[in-house]
Amino acid sequence: MVQNVGFLLLSVVMIILSSTAFAQDNEASENGRKMFIEKRCYTCHTINAEADAIQKEKEVFAKSKGVELKSDEEDDEGIAPDLSDIGTKRDAESITAFVKNPKKYFKDTPVCKSNAKKKYRKRFKGSPEELDVLVIYLSSLNYDSYTKEDFVSCLKEE
Repeated sequence: MVQNVGFLLLSVVMIILSSTAFAQDNEASENGRKMFIEKRCYTCHTINAEADAIQKEKEVFAKSKGVELKSDEEDDEGIAPDLSDIGTKRDAESITAFVKNPKKYFKDTPVCKSNAKKKYRKRFKGSPEELDVLVIYLSSLNYDSYTKEDFVSCLKEE
């Protein structure tokens, strides 16, 4: 009887802890997605695995700022790779290093140099806390890749 009560108590504690962890993961994901939108990462990158949530977040953010979203044709969305699977390719430390100083990771080809002269290759402009929120989110993205087959990366390492 005492063993059964102990097992039941342990089971209840494990369920509570796992649901708390799920709630924290969900909150971290939502906060990170908001940061992805607020810092306008979507102007170059996509997260097609979460396209609906990203679009809703973009609409909420635009409305809160009193601005209209550009149509997809006006955006440069997709100039950089889709990030749906970035969490399977890179850890938080490498994502942080990249976002802090992306230029050092790019090739010096004519096309890549041309893109560098535009608005691309921007380093993260936010607080360390905002960067942490974004990196936690990006590190959690473990979906299949949605990068277009004909996409040509400007990164030195793949």
